Amino acid sequence: MVRLSSRQLKMFTASTKLSILKAVLTKRSPYYIQFYITGRCPFRCRMCNIVETNSALREASLDDMRAIASNIRRIGGGIVLLTGGEPFVRQNLPDIVRAFLAEGLDVRLQTAGIATDEQLQAVYDAGARDINVSLDSLDEARQDYINAVPGSWHRAIDCLERISAIFGRKSAITSLGCVLSSFNFREIPSILEFATAIGWHLSLVPVHIAPAGKRLGFRSFDGDFLFSKEELPELEQVMGKLVRMKKAGALLFDSERYLKSAFSFLAGNPPTWRHKGVCDAPDLYFAVRPNGDMSVCCDHMLDPGPPSLLSPAFAADFRSGRIRARCKPVTTRCKGCHYGSYPEVTLSVRDPRAFAERVRLALSPGRSRIRMPAGHGDFFRIAGETRARSPGVYGPSATDRHSERVRQWSDPAARRAIQEADAERRRVEGRLRAAQDRSA
Repeated sequence: MVRLSSRQLKMFTASTKLSILKAVLTKRSPYYIQFYITGRCPFRCRMCNIVETNSALREASLDDMRAIASNIRRIGGGIVLLTGGEPFVRQNLPDIVRAFLAEGLDVRLQTAGIATDEQLQAVYDAGARDINVSLDSLDEARQDYINAVPGSWHRAIDCLERISAIFGRKSAITSLGCVLSSFNFREIPSILEFATAIGWHLSLVPVHIAPAGKRLGFRSFDGDFLFSKEELPELEQVMGKLVRMKKAGALLFDSERYLKSAFSFLAGNPPTWRHKGVCDAPDLYFAVRPNGDMSVCCDHMLDPGPPSLLSPAFAADFRSGRIRARCKPVTTRCKGCHYGSYPEVTLSVRDPRAFAERVRLALSPGRSRIRMPAGHGDFFRIAGETRARSPGVYGPSATDRHSERVRQWSDPAARRAIQEADAERRRVEGRLRAAQDRSA
């Protein structure tokens, strides 16, 4: 068992410390909860279907949030990821943060980078110290195409700069979340170089595309993001380079074992991170939908009659094993995913080396890691300098099988045609966003 010093543990609450230590000892302590607090998002990311899955659900009110936070504490929870959709569309996000912190839980925020200075300052003042921003490319057109929204890349880089200015005042955990796909794998080392330069960690998630004819909660249907057999050798080289960069000091959050499992998954083989081929949901983690319903994970729902974290009986049902029994048929049939949070938690608990590494990164981030912007536009300059050092990836002669599609997106007239085709494809696939109760 890995021993944690008092210095390493100082950033976690007592609830999280106990949950993690219990997880290491028993393998039955759900210290990581993924909470989709809204089904709203201004983006239409091509490799994500979670908004379409959750958009029709009522959003939990602030009072509901307090009940959910209480139930998470009662079952021994620790870290709660507040995600969406886009969590910053919730006007009362600072109050939501306070509701979970009041129960002794640690809060992580995940955003696409749309927050204003006022919103960022408000969640910081509420006590948030852990934030993840999605960034899938250092190329503006490519990022905007992936998100299906013009200007999304510019907003994300600008938001990184503003978060650093606010969260960098004291020790905080700041990270970039990047979906690894055929669209961007050649530039992942450059994205890691950029993250390290601004003092942020990079966390990778392999792209997830649902099999033809099968609907899963999070996974999209756009097969363009998958890897061809011809691309796999180069992907393997990229993975090896990332390991070497990390050993040289680059701020990559993912362990070597995680990267090897991710390559297996992207190559069409089973992921290797799971214990005996089965995931640890709900013993170490599970997901919560916007209305408070529990899910096994972001892909698999417990229908009909899902357990609700609004129920006074939830904690008793969870501790009794009844909820675990409902989840077991799902986890045993599942062929496996590689969503970043779930492998991270399992490896942290079951692999002492990964556990020590994650604790060291997460609990001792150090104020000096986060680069304070030298002035407005500083991070855009760093991104540009990073691209300039990799002309084979970003230069005018650099091409891949997606380059023409990205080039068309850069032209406003062609973009409209692409957007219309996207809308029709979503209609045919049934990926429509429903009107919903927009609770404050």
